[in-house]
Amino acid sequence: MKLILLTRGIELTADLNDYIRRRVHFALGRFAGNIRSVTIRLVDVNGPRGGIDKCCDIRVNVGLRQAVIVSERQANIHAAVAFAVERADRAVQRQLESDNTGRYENRFER
Repeated sequence: MKLILLTRGIELTADLNDYIRRRVHFALGRFAGNIRSVTIRLVDVNGPRGGIDKCCDIRVNVGLRQAVIVSERQANIHAAVAFAVERADRAVQRQLESDNTGRYENRFER
């Protein structure tokens, strides 16, 4: 699974990079055989003014007609990443389960 991280207005520190990679691996790792790439874009909309302005956009290419696209906006970038990754996990599972080719079997129960 290829992971692409893009930022605008947010410094991608080593800690933030590790946090994102751990969250993605934990949530989407079970679909790794089906996922071609995951692109995560982090944006600070208002800059230093503050507020609920940290955006995390996730695009998951599962090789089907439509990619899974999730967007989350929070005051903290870590919270935005956490919520967005969890939503992407559920959306990928729904999309793979609805795919009629039978490429995905849900062998794991949460």
